[in-house]
Amino acid sequence: MKEQFRHIGRETHRILGSDIVTGKAMYVADNKVPGMKYGKILRSPYPFARIVSVDKSEALAMDGVACVVTWQDIAGEGISVNNGFTPPRHPNILDEYVRYVGDAVALVVADTEDLAMEAMDKIKVEYEQLEPVYTIDEAMKPGAPQLYKEFPGNIAPYKQNLHFEAGDSGKGFEEADVIVEMDSELTSGQNPLPLEPPTTIAWWDKGVVTFIASAAAPAYCHQNVASSLNLPYENVRLIVGAVGGSFGSKLYSGNVHCLVFTALMARFANCPVLYAYSKEEHFTAHQTRMVTKGHVKFGMKKDGLATAVEMTQIADAGATASTQEFMLAVGTNSLPILCKTNNKKFDAKVVVTNHVPSGSFRGYGYLESSNLLTAAIFEACRRVDVDPMVYLEKNALALGEEFHNACSPMHPWQHNNSSDWQNLVRETAKACHWSERWKGWGVPTWVSPDGKKRRGIGVSAAGHADTGGKTSNATVTITGLGAVYISTCMAEFGSGIRDIMQKIVAEELDMPIESVKMAPADTGATPADFGSTGSRSTYCGGICALKAAQDVKRQLFEIVEQRHGIPKDDLALKNGKIYQISNPEKVLPLFPMVIGKVDSITGVGHHNGVEDSTIMHLQVIEVEVDTELGTIKLINHFGGSDAGVIVNPLPLRNQVQSFYAGTDLALMEETVWDQNDYRVLNPSNLDYKTRTFNEVTQHDHIVLETNKGKDTRYPFGANGVGEPLLAPGGPAIRMAVYNACGVWINEFPFTPARVLAALKAKEEK
Repeated sequence: MKEQFRHIGRETHRILGSDIVTGKAMYVADNKVPGMKYGKILRSPYPFARIVSVDKSEALAMDGVACVVTWQDIAGEGISVNNGFTPPRHPNILDEYVRYVGDAVALVVADTEDLAMEAMDKIKVEYEQLEPVYTIDEAMKPGAPQLYKEFPGNIAPYKQNLHFEAGDSGKGFEEADVIVEMDSELTSGQNPLPLEPPTTIAWWDKGVVTFIASAAAPAYCHQNVASSLNLPYENVRLIVGAVGGSFGSKLYSGNVHCLVFTALMARFANCPVLYAYSKEEHFTAHQTRMVTKGHVKFGMKKDGLATAVEMTQIADAGATASTQEFMLAVGTNSLPILCKTNNKKFDAKVVVTNHVPSGSFRGYGYLESSNLLTAAIFEACRRVDVDPMVYLEKNALALGEEFHNACSPMHPWQHNNSSDWQNLVRETAKACHWSERWKGWGVPTWVSPDGKKRRGIGVSAAGHADTGGKTSNATVTITGLGAVYISTCMAEFGSGIRDIMQKIVAEELDMPIESVKMAPADTGATPADFGSTGSRSTYCGGICALKAAQDVKRQLFEIVEQRHGIPKDDLALKNGKIYQISNPEKVLPLFPMVIGKVDSITGVGHHNGVEDSTIMHLQVIEVEVDTELGTIKLINHFGGSDAGVIVNPLPLRNQVQSFYAGTDLALMEETVWDQNDYRVLNPSNLDYKTRTFNEVTQHDHIVLETNKGKDTRYPFGANGVGEPLLAPGGPAIRMAVYNACGVWINEFPFTPARVLAALKAKEEK
């Protein structure tokens, strides 16, 4: 590997940067398609009901109303939420039954949004209300109301690896000095909150439906839409421009409704249709983080080395079972990251209930499992007085170490090829002065003179491994005049992945960054790709881009060897010209010496989805608890990551500064459900509490580059940082609160009422 990089690790202007800040970036709603009308959805006021009748005549009689579509209009077509590999078709996209407050009843298309809203008020619906179930426990009770005949007991069948055993957990527990068994839950059901709600334009032409959509993973979304609409893959096209954030909510797997609704609107209106969720719909009808509960049995030696772990987990899917099972499977990757033992057992279920569907979310799957698992881990450490940083170092994967990846059943035994995570723990502990700040379990770092305010420190880690062998593809084309074009279906939604691919190709071809252009993300014109999700973007997209660029060079050098007799191993490329390494003055311009003026060479890059890649992140957090008011204040925050090699410094800096989106799982973010019908009670940015930029606490971070100068299977050594920045915050705060005032709080978020209740219970004991 070369020691000096031309582009890698250097600041450059973002591809979309100037367009975003000047307002030129084209988001979905900025597109105006000729003849376009506007769609709206009439939604259910009841959590569970049968639609007895729908009278749409008054709405259809209005001038400017193009159509009103109900379940009867598509009955028998089998148009349902489906992605082809998770549970069988169960919720028809429009159904005789509604299964949560906000479920779709009728689709309305009109000349304007206001007219569509007015028409919705004129639709008369008669409902037969049914008994709902709102929680995991209610849904699983014998004799509980059943949401779907396909799911006996309200339990969805699964195809992922949700039950596995590795090693010998019984023997591992025999070797343990301490065993902890405990139940824990994650109940807050956060909202993803991208600035742009889901927005889609759709139109039909000769049996092909084309979308312009704010999709974070276009090819994955394309597959899900085609499956849901019962269409051949080639009869769907998805074009993506600027995406106003995703945070998991725009993967459109289980939450593919918005695209399918728009396609149906366009089909029945016989014209292009734009459908944009209102912010209230985004809160109440799209998706939340999945509620989950689990039971953990954890064994550990008194020196802090894990010996065995068993975990059962149940996910609440809400009204639609879809990718929750895949999220649970991805969550199993928290086991090797947090417990260095191959003595493992895991079992999980997905349950359906009568509220807004849950789905993909920042920290996809492993945030949930990490929160459940660390509660048992740190209780074991407390019982035998093991420093939690010592535990994390002992159980972190070293470079080359074997681990069991349950999420990749075709390749379950892998070796950590990313970085030495034990080294990351050591360097983070050193940089944040952990040994000076850690006072012991239940010991505060500071107490106010009146004893009312107490500070404590906590630490946690999170991460995952290859998420199940999901593939990526890209092509790179160089023209006779030296222009370079990258074709990828990876979309840009704020992560900077397209900038990273541009830099990798420019570096490999030794070209000016300005000469390398990115083709639009368009499933009708680019290679298929699982997408920028699950912290896979840098290494998966980067590997494809690098391989495609290397393929371009190989083809060019073979042409030169054939035509000019210079051995291909003695050739290099720079600024669109080929030169001989042993004779640098021998320079061959691409045109006319290698390829034609109106000619090009295209290289292909493929990533098979498994690169023995792992990722890990640590957070150290100090909090101040006011024992009179029950408030918790973040005092400071320190993070530790290892990027392998930093490709793009600015997006990395933005990523590591987004840690508070994870800490606020513990401190403020919460979807509040009405206990009578489970409608969302805080469906606005005024009522759903989030941290503003002005409230972000003091923060510092180290980012290691331990692959610099090394030959690795990753693009120039880069393995990325990604979502693990979001997962450790909650467990670290939970530990810090315990050390400050001696109480474990088990329900997120840690509101003043919950803090005071825990302090009162402690006092009464």
